[in-house]
Amino acid sequence: MIFAHDQGRTRGQGPRQAAKDPAHGAEVRPRSGYRYWFFGVVLLLLGVYLISGFYVVGADQRAVVRRFGAIEAVVGPGMHYRVPWPVDRLDVVKATNVMKVGVGFTIPTGDSAAPTGMELLTGDTNIVNAALVLQYVVRDPAEFLFQIEDPQSLVEAVAEGVLTDTVVGMPIDEVLTSGRVAVQERVKANTQELLDRWHSGVRIVSASIMSLTLDRSVVQAFQDVADAMADREKVINEARAYASNLIPKARGEARMQRSEAEAYKQQRVADAVGETSRFSALQKEYETAPETSRTRLYMETMEKILPKLQLYIVDSDKGRVPLHLRLTSP
Repeated sequence: MIFAHDQGRTRGQGPRQAAKDPAHGAEVRPRSGYRYWFFGVVLLLLGVYLISGFYVVGADQRAVVRRFGAIEAVVGPGMHYRVPWPVDRLDVVKATNVMKVGVGFTIPTGDSAAPTGMELLTGDTNIVNAALVLQYVVRDPAEFLFQIEDPQSLVEAVAEGVLTDTVVGMPIDEVLTSGRVAVQERVKANTQELLDRWHSGVRIVSASIMSLTLDRSVVQAFQDVADAMADREKVINEARAYASNLIPKARGEARMQRSEAEAYKQQRVADAVGETSRFSALQKEYETAPETSRTRLYMETMEKILPKLQLYIVDSDKGRVPLHLRLTSP
């Protein structure tokens, strides 16, 4: 009995033994197990809540973390952690996505007709229709999200004003011909300057003019002017090319003629010196033996002249008188 009493005490009559309800006589289960379940569920939910703070930013994205509404950090691609809502809030933007906006027109889609643009007044009071496309990306995600309300409308409005100011300071022929690239560069630079001043977080990538057209009544006249200017430039370039080719050729011929003249001069001088030396030697011989020198000179002269002459000898005396072939006496 003692053993049974001890065993019963061990099984159910310890400090945590079940009590009986005095009213109904039923056993009352202990409530400590429900507490363990409650704390376990709370810990599980807390763990899930904390784990939900992990997030991944894509390679083409940037994320802005706000803590109680204030910007906490701007993070790049990869896995990061932030305190879950409502402490931190996460905003993600595509930083490498190139966005387009039409200045003065709506960008056509599909097979839509070409844009006509907006009417602008040039510096010489002509009206031109200009259509321009701006491409931009997000440079600062925080400024892009919270400093401006409608980025596309802001970029379009700023670019329209800059384009108007640019065109109004240029004559129409410059806008249609040589100033086209300058207009694009000015619109890009000045628009970027204003957007930076307003902390828009936008970076302009390019500005491209889609069309620059005039009223049909004056299109042909301006086309003729443009063609004439192009022809003038073509003729000028051809003249420059001809001059570039002719001048070196003329300089080469001049150098060649100078070289030939110098050689001819040296030859004539050498011949003159030789003739002078020969004449001086001949004069000395003549002074020594005048008769012999005279006869020799005569014979040398005849030797040069007679082969070039046709000599006819007529024997009028039929051989009775010997012929004297010497024409003159020395």
